Order: sequence, then C-alpha cells, then structure tokens
Amino acid sequence: MREELAKTLLSLPHQDGDRLPSIRTLMKTYNISSGTVQAALAALAAAGKIQSVQGKGSFWKSPDSTTNEALFPSAVRPTIRETIPEKLQRLFNEDWARGTFKMDAALPLMKELALRYDVSQSILRKFLMDKVHAGVLTRSGRKFFFAHKRDSRSGQSLSELIFVTRCNSWGGFTAESEREMDFLRMVYKKAGAENFKLILLGINEKSGEIIDRSGNPHKLSDFQNAVGAILSTLLVMHPLKLLQLFAGVKFPVSVWWEHPLRDLPQRFCSKSNWNFFNSTFGPLPGIEMGKFVQTLGFNQVLYISPYHNSSWSVDRLEGLRESGLSVITCTDKEFASPWDYKQIARTKVAKHSVEVYARELLKQKLISLIPQDEIYSQLPLVCVNDEVASIIIELAEEGKLHASEHIFGFDNSAESYLLRLPSYEFNTQALVDSMFYSIENPDAFITNKKIRQILGSVVEK
Repeated sequence: MREELAKTLLSLPHQDGDRLPSIRTLMKTYNISSGTVQAALAALAAAGKIQSVQGKGSFWKSPDSTTNEALFPSAVRPTIRETIPEKLQRLFNEDWARGTFKMDAALPLMKELALRYDVSQSILRKFLMDKVHAGVLTRSGRKFFFAHKRDSRSGQSLSELIFVTRCNSWGGFTAESEREMDFLRMVYKKAGAENFKLILLGINEKSGEIIDRSGNPHKLSDFQNAVGAILSTLLVMHPLKLLQLFAGVKFPVSVWWEHPLRDLPQRFCSKSNWNFFNSTFGPLPGIEMGKFVQTLGFNQVLYISPYHNSSWSVDRLEGLRESGLSVITCTDKEFASPWDYKQIARTKVAKHSVEVYARELLKQKLISLIPQDEIYSQLPLVCVNDEVASIIIELAEEGKLHASEHIFGFDNSAESYLLRLPSYEFNTQALVDSMFYSIENPDAFITNKKIRQILGSVVEK
C-alpha cells in the first residue's frame, strides 16, 4: 500500500515547490491509515522527491533541486483539490461527529447552514435532498430531520436493549475513570428517554461468558425480546471474545471501540447491522489540541507522557505533529496506562492506599522525564491526560521541578476545572447519542468507513 501510494503521487502533475496534500487529505482520499501515508512520504523523501518543512507540510522537489523553505511560495496549489460536495460532506460529518446536530430535533435552517458551510443555498438544498433520498434525512416543509425508523415516543411497551461492559469474575463493576462513569450514566439516561429497558450484563474474560451483576451466566437466547445491543470494550482486554458472543445476532449492535484502530475486527465491520464508534484513539484529539495551542500563539511544545507504551499516547503525539506544531517529546514506554501504576500499587499497599501510592510512583517518573534546562521550562506542556498535568502542577508548587505556566491536558476531568486547566473533552454525550441512533437506524449512516469517529474539543477554563 505504501509503494502504491508513492507511485500514485508521483504520477500526479506537479512542479518544484508544489505542496503535497496533507496527511489527513491523503488518508481520506485513499481510505488508508496515517501510518501508511507517512511511510509513503518517508520513501519519497528518501528518494529525494519531496522535502518536508516542519509546520508547513511536504513539497515536491527535483533530486538535484536546491530549494529551501525560504524559496517556497507562501501559497502553493495542492495536487488534490477538495470539491464543493466533498467539502459539504466533510463539514456535515464533522458536525454530526461533534454532536452539533441533535438526532431528535430539526437541523438548523438552510440559511444558517449555508452561512456555516460557506456555500449557496441552492447547493446546500441539493446536498440535503440527496440525504433525504438516501434515507438519512426526512423533510417537513422547510425543515430537515434525521430519519427515525423507530418512534421511541409512541405508547409501545419498553423494548429490551442488552448493555455489556467489563466486570470482575463475580459480576461486579467499579468505574476506573470519570469518563467510564459518565458513559454508564448517559447510557441509562438515554435508554429511559428512548423507551428502552436495559439488560445490564458483564463480560467475564476468564470464562468467556456474559454474566449478570449477581455473577449468574447467561446466553443470548435468554433474551428473546432484545432489539439491540450496546457493547463497551473499555478495559476489556480481549474484545474479540466479547464480539464473538454476538456474531450471529440479527438485531443492531453498537460497539464503543476503545482500542487501537488498527485492531478493528474487519469481519464484524462488514456486517450491516454492526456499527463501531471511537472517540479516544487516532490522531484527531492531538490535532484538535495542536490547533488550539497554535491559536494561543505557540508553535513549539513539550509533550509529556509516562504511558507511551500505548497506542493512544502515540496517536496524540502524532496528531500534535500533524497539526503543525514542533514537538519535543518527554515520553516513557514502560507502561501503557494509569491502570498499570495502580496494579503495582495493589501488590504493595492496602486497598485504601492504592491511589496515593500510584500517584507517588507517577510523580517519580515525571521528575525523571521532564528536562530542567531553562530553555525547556518556558515551553508550554501538552500532557497525555489531566492526571499527569495535575501532578506536574503539584510538583511545580512543591519546588521539585520547573514548568511553564501554560499546561494542557486531555479528558476534561473534574480536576481540570479545579485547576483551571485547558483540556480536551472526548464528548461522551455525542458518543452515546450516536450509538443509540444507530441502534434505531442501523443503516442511516452507511459509508465506506469502518468506524465512526466522535470529535471532541478543547475546553478552556
């Protein structure tokens, strides 16, 4: 795939100084991963065909060309252009992914949308009518709505919806993060609003069974009246085992895929009644954070992560760089998540001291990671999550390290509000709304994408 992309790019008309399309554009155009795109660009650079300029992209050059950054034109023509319909589709999808549109309310008026998307009302009308013909939207007078095949507001009896999360061997469940608890709470609230009765189950990974909260094993045949399923793979170590339990069902299945995108099981993606949703993995959160940091006038940051043995940490770093920031990395690959530090703490101290002990371990790691040279202490810090950011602030207050006053995090936790910490919010509400909508309308958003990306935003305190 890397070689084919490189050949395709070489075949496109170009001249010295022309900028190549961005990594995101190439990913979208050719439906391939960012890793494949970067590998193709690296091969072209090694062959002397292109030259990369930090923060500006990649540019074509002849092998014997002596062009440099100062000679590049201030505005260069990409070799792949985005058409107006493609632009509309992208912006519409982004608004959907951010939860800008409410699934149970009318879209903004056509005049407002035309202004928002910078297109004429006639072009927008055609775009929206195409969505109506495709079954995605319905129209009532001058207003457009998302199509609903199931009327949750009718007087019908409650429909059963299977809801599976991780659990321990006896069915117990304890949330490990605010986001996990938010997800659980929002699913319950949405189920009530949509007239669903939740059947709450857990996946026992040791036995491979689904069990209720009393530890009793169940089979799907026990729930003959179920009309759909919502599956959470958060902290499920072997998610494929969970998915296989539902492999033969005919009803719609919505999966919160909280794992690397490269591990997405293709055989389930091809099923028309399955939809996968992601809000955490991939470079998009890093890209959004990078754009926000640049609006504040910064073009170089330190990226702090003691969890760089994880895909999500690597993804966020990739996104920061893709946004155009110059990034100095302060990372450690020993562990993949806060869970690892807590697991160590559980073997060392009593249950009530686990959180404190794990935090102390993390403090020591961060002291060893962050350079104390004066030149670095002035640079903004982008931390892999809010917990890391809060510990850095605490260490700085204790005089144990020097850090910039400009610190950013991911998660938008309650602590980020206490610290007035700008932080990326993963938009759990939009995730839940989209999962329920796909249960009620499984074919409403048929695209060639295998997974639906839910976009968040940086919340500035």
